[in-house]
Amino acid sequence: MSHGLLAIAVLLLCIIISQNIYAAENREVRVAFFPMDGYHIINDDGDYDGMDVEYLKNLSEYANWDIRYVKCNSWEEALQMLSEKQVDLVGSAQYSKEREELYAYADLASGYTFGVIATNPEKDIAYEDFAKMKSYTFGMVKNYVRRNEFLEYLANNNIQNPVIVEYDTTADLQTALSSGEVDAMVHTFTEVREGQRLIGRFAPRPFYYITYKGNDDVLQELNQGIVDLKMNKPELENELMQEFYYNRFDKSVLLSTVEKQYIADKGKFVVGYLDDYYPFSYEEDGVYSGLSRELIESGLGVTGVDIEYKKMASNQEANAAVASGEIDFFVYSTDNSDVLQEYNLKRVCEYAEVPLVLVMRNNQKVGEINSIATVSFLKDAVMNNVASHKENVISFETQQECIDVVTEGLADAVVCNGYIAEHLMRTDMKYSNLQIKKVLSENYKIAIAVNREDEHLANILNKTISTIDYRMINEFMLRENSYPLMSVTNFIENNSLVIVGALLILIILIVTVVGHMLMDSKKIQRLMYKDTKMDIWNMNYLIYYAEHKLLPERKQRYVVVNVNLSQFRHYNVIYGWDAGEELLGMLGQLLGQAVDEKLEICAREQGDRFVLLLRYQESDKLIQRLKTLKEEVEERIWKDTENHMTLRMGVYFIPENTTNMKEAISNSSQALEFMTDKTDIQLYDEAIQALIKERHEREKLLESVDIQKDFVAFYQPKVDIRTGKIVGGEALVRFLDPSDGGKIKAPGFFVPYYEQTGRITDIDFFVFEESCKLLRKRLDAGLPVVKISCNFSRMHFIKEGFVELFEAILDKHNISKDLIELEITETLVVEELQHNMVKRNIDILREHGIHLSIDDFGAGYSSLGIFEQIPASVVKLDRSFFLNQEDRTRQVKIMRGIVNLTQELDAQIVCEGVETENDVALMHEIGAYVAQGYFYSRPVPENEFESMLDAS
Repeated sequence: MSHGLLAIAVLLLCIIISQNIYAAENREVRVAFFPMDGYHIINDDGDYDGMDVEYLKNLSEYANWDIRYVKCNSWEEALQMLSEKQVDLVGSAQYSKEREELYAYADLASGYTFGVIATNPEKDIAYEDFAKMKSYTFGMVKNYVRRNEFLEYLANNNIQNPVIVEYDTTADLQTALSSGEVDAMVHTFTEVREGQRLIGRFAPRPFYYITYKGNDDVLQELNQGIVDLKMNKPELENELMQEFYYNRFDKSVLLSTVEKQYIADKGKFVVGYLDDYYPFSYEEDGVYSGLSRELIESGLGVTGVDIEYKKMASNQEANAAVASGEIDFFVYSTDNSDVLQEYNLKRVCEYAEVPLVLVMRNNQKVGEINSIATVSFLKDAVMNNVASHKENVISFETQQECIDVVTEGLADAVVCNGYIAEHLMRTDMKYSNLQIKKVLSENYKIAIAVNREDEHLANILNKTISTIDYRMINEFMLRENSYPLMSVTNFIENNSLVIVGALLILIILIVTVVGHMLMDSKKIQRLMYKDTKMDIWNMNYLIYYAEHKLLPERKQRYVVVNVNLSQFRHYNVIYGWDAGEELLGMLGQLLGQAVDEKLEICAREQGDRFVLLLRYQESDKLIQRLKTLKEEVEERIWKDTENHMTLRMGVYFIPENTTNMKEAISNSSQALEFMTDKTDIQLYDEAIQALIKERHEREKLLESVDIQKDFVAFYQPKVDIRTGKIVGGEALVRFLDPSDGGKIKAPGFFVPYYEQTGRITDIDFFVFEESCKLLRKRLDAGLPVVKISCNFSRMHFIKEGFVELFEAILDKHNISKDLIELEITETLVVEELQHNMVKRNIDILREHGIHLSIDDFGAGYSSLGIFEQIPASVVKLDRSFFLNQEDRTRQVKIMRGIVNLTQELDAQIVCEGVETENDVALMHEIGAYVAQGYFYSRPVPENEFESMLDAS
């Protein structure tokens, strides 16, 4: 009996020990579970569910936690429980200074949210119908952290002093909305309930987990768990947002009341299409098919409108049909704006780009071309890329006709849509004797053509139709054998009698042709996914092939290397675009030769950025391989160009359990971005993660500051080098860091974040208004003034109402337009001027007599083309022009030519970055006399700038 008791005691002791061991390994973490639709849910069977539950379930795998949920009645009660240490964690906390004083925040966000205005579904108001909102009563909770952003959002849309009713809790607010006590509630989008409708969105912000002060062990494990989760499951946050929130939103919220009425009145849209434009627009068994149809039905289809498709014989017939009202719009328009203008039509929703290829018969060479077939809208591309004489170009109605005449020997080559060429060669043996010889650097864009006067339809399409992602096209273009096998099947079905009579011969023929077609198909696939300017893969191919082939089947480890040339921009400016392209071509060739084509990939990202996917066994040997490659490339560049250029590499080791190339490429890019001066090969490691964390802390700080209180305008004089007199000034912005005793921080500290969030526009207008106040003060005092230039982000130029707001501030302070210059960067002109809104804003500025200044001139690829598009009164010569002291004679000629050109166009040259006496001497030599730079003055506070003005 005693032995039995002893055994039981031993057993109980073992159980207790095992439980203690388990408890030591798995920490119990108490999480507040408060009512929030989507975030916290209790299912019918009583189980906890929701975005927070699923996130913590994943997080616990890395933090070794056992989660115990503690129910409470509201968010406010959850905070009280956290203060009293009854729970360890509360989720969905947005950042605020006041809250940080009470609680400890996680280092990294666990999701993102934004402020919303929501109504009951029966409310007759459309998304952002601000005219109707003026009469609304808005409800919000008393501690709502985005109150100021909400007021700013309404003020920017001409709603001042809205009626607001405050409530103690979110539950009270929801009750008030349901009962009609308020017209709309203002909260975060996680508080939107099933069936409620969004009528406004503002201020996207991250949210965090918080714990009580001193709960350091939990906080440390939380931080490390979130880092691990973001690295191993970067898609989790978006997936949870989609599952618990986005899929519940009203898909029609973007349409105004007028637009909804327009759709109701129409009842049905008649859409014109073309056949034989695979993979976008074609018929299959007499039914309209393709990516264009999928795009229309997934976009416009959510409005509930009926859609009828009508086949058109040509672009011209389609344009005429839209003009006459026979069809509402044409889905596959390739005509430019000038052609459409003749029919009173316009292009909207450019939704895809189509590569152009040169196709010839197998036995012909590019050098033997005497005649080229193409369609009319591609003639310019033919002349620019292939044809030596205009008379060699033969025009046909459709691209398939062009391909047919090459097959029949009536033309030597065709320039056509690459997708169509590939499709025909894979699906029809008639075209088996053709081959893509070249992928051209040009392409054309597919758009929708609508009546110019039908603004409602244009707006509806712009709101509902998105671009076609290249992955959608990849799924069509990278199926290796499906189309050739279909071709064989069709061939057998169409020639069954001949097969019966000569089976053996036909089997041999079929095998030969299929083999030939498969080889051609693979050649075509390679060409379609090559960079159009050099013979290496592009990023589409790298991502697709790595995720679908190399990484799933890997037998060795893989690493992503992001590569660029640190001095390329200066080289490009000094020696010109052609020389820069030649250098990049050589770099691409060297990198391509350094990889194993079967198991590794070299791809071009953009500009001087290349990405390598390399395999390795030992990290030390990999680093040595990269060092050797770096030395070889730099030596070759010096040999060919006599320029010392540095190859920089950001390296990310891909975990063995992931195939996520986007994340890998992003991490290697961040390694490159955060590279230190000590190395040119930077690994993505804990130090980089620390820098990312530092940036995150900076973002939290910048998120909470007050622009009016924590920023200040500085001014940098522009000086006439002949007299030393100040003839102008540039207004710049500085940040007075409240977390560092008001220490001044330069724009590099805050501008990237504000550009990302969109608040840079507020910064720009703050500096602009400060400049106007300075001018007004001096004018009222009878003191001399000079023209002030103010910088404006490109974001202003893609918005309605920018010019009106600009002029309103001038009028408010009674400042003449002759005392202000509006600075536009060269990159805005080169990269964004094709945007209709950008064009319109710049045209309005010019018409209203506002002086424009082109900043950073010479920093991009297409500098001289700016003069054709913007009649700027000032051109600011970039500092990079002063850097080449090795070939001063050449540099003087280049700069003197630019100065002469601007003078002939009645524009003034200002030289930026003038820092030395040599720079000033160079200015005298080229005939430019207005300087801005440290040689004369750094940017200074307003009072110092005024003293300099008085002295000058």
